[in-house]
Formats: sequence, C-alpha cells, structure tokens
Amino acid sequence: MKRTLPIVLSVAAVINLIAFAADAKPEYSGRTGQSCKTCHLSGMGGPLAKKGLEYAASGYVWPPTGGYRVLGPIRKPVRFVIGMFHIVAAFLWFGTILYVHILLRPAYAAKGLPRGEVLLGMFSMLVVGVTGTLLTISRIKSISVLYSSAWGLTLSAKIVLYIIMVSSAMFVIVVIGPKLKKRERRAVVPEDDIFNPLTLSSFDGKDGRPAYIAYKDKVYDMSELKLWKNGIHMKHPAGTDLTDALPKAPHGEEKLEPLKVTGTFDATREPEKTLPQKMFYFIAYMNLTIVFLVLFVIAYWRWGI
Repeated sequence: MKRTLPIVLSVAAVINLIAFAADAKPEYSGRTGQSCKTCHLSGMGGPLAKKGLEYAASGYVWPPTGGYRVLGPIRKPVRFVIGMFHIVAAFLWFGTILYVHILLRPAYAAKGLPRGEVLLGMFSMLVVGVTGTLLTISRIKSISVLYSSAWGLTLSAKIVLYIIMVSSAMFVIVVIGPKLKKRERRAVVPEDDIFNPLTLSSFDGKDGRPAYIAYKDKVYDMSELKLWKNGIHMKHPAGTDLTDALPKAPHGEEKLEPLKVTGTFDATREPEKTLPQKMFYFIAYMNLTIVFLVLFVIAYWRWGI
C-alpha cells in the first residue's frame, strides 16, 4: 500500500500536467477552428507568423481580411509613443470634464468659460484627434475595416462620439461662450414683481435704465432723485440690496417712504437661466454622458469583442 500511493500520486500529477497543457492552448484556436500553426511559426506557439500578426491587428476578427496593417519592429515603438500621448491627452480632457461637471457643476462656468479650461480642452482635443488618426492609420490600410467587422464598427462609434464632442465644444467656445461673458443688461420687471439679485442688478441707473434699490423685502425706484444721478449715491450703486448699508447712513429709512415701490425682493430666489445658459447646461451634461459612452466603447472594444 505504501508503494502504491507514490505511484498513484505520480500518475495523477502527470495526468494533471497533461490536462493543464491542453487547457493552456489559446482560446483563439477554438474560436477560429484553426490549428496553432495557422498563426504561429511552430505548432507549440512562439513567434507569430504573418497570419497571426494580421489576426492580432484585426482586433482578433477571423478571418483577418479587410486591410489590417501589420507593423514592423521600427514602427511599433513609434506607435507606442503616439499611443502614450493619446492616452495622456484623453485623460486630461475627460478628467477635466468629470471634475468640472460632477464636482464643480456647470454653474462654475455659466457666467463665462475660464480661459485655462478652454486652452486645456482645445489642446487635449487637438492631441487626441491627431494621435487617434495616426493610431488608426497604423492599424488599418483600408476604410472598409471601419464597417466590415465588429472591431471596426466599435472604432467607428468611438470616432463619431469624438466628432460630436469636438463639434459641441467648439460651438460652446465660439458661440455660447462670448454670450455668457457678455450678459445683456435688460431692465425688465419680473412678471410676478419679485426681484432677485440678478434681475435687480439690471436696474443700475446707467444708459437710460431705471435706478432701483432693495431694502429689506421691498424694491424702491430711485430714478427721479437727483442724488441718484447715473445710478450711484455716496458710493452706493443702484441695482443692489442696501439693507445692511442704510442703517449706517446719516438718515433713516423714512427717506424711502415717499418713493415708489416697484416690487418685492427675494435674495434667495434662483435666477432664471438665459437661453445661452440653458444651451450651455444641455451641452455640458450631453458631453458628460458621451464621456461615459466613450469609456464603455473602449471597454467593449478591449474586452468585449
């Protein structure tokens, strides 16, 4: 019995090694129905033959037809460097979008796009576009690849999402951005006569606009007073809340009693968004959604096909 046990264990170990070797065969052989020699220079694996290189370049689509490009030993390091710049630029671009849109929220730039974020975004988009084009050229030599395989269709989806993001970003920078910075001062009384800090600020007494101030919960018209000429009195500008400033003045609130009350004031009321602001918010959250779509496409492209 003692002699039999080592023999049994030895046989079991050999069977286990044989089973492990069989299980270690690449899954690609089972997927394609081809032997190892189809892709490898030797039957047990080793360096890839031309067919194996085409198979890898095609994103593991069998048969690897349609114009996939196989790189030589010199071009591979070049593609590696280009790919590194591509990933870094995409990281900066997407990281900025995620940080601003999730943590700071779009209101951070609703009054005008910060110059630093604009420059970083444009630089990142340019680098991603250039490096992405070079990487695509390094993988394919025929446009038909982009619509003839799952790998190519996934790449095409990634390219389309990139174009949408760049187009919307340029629209924000060129069209919406200037309108956010150049806020139109239109002195319009709210329909419900309830002013907030934004609507009140338009009544600054300049360029023919009325001069209004807020005191406690009421809004007073100061336009007819000579002391409020050009919308300013003793360094106090019109269009602001003077609730805290009036008690420090040499006169009391009795000076406001004969004045016209044009409405009420609510400092906590949320200002209504302008059309450029609404468009900016829509595009901001649209691009945030596209970022997650791009990440999903990349994950599917890498591990799902």
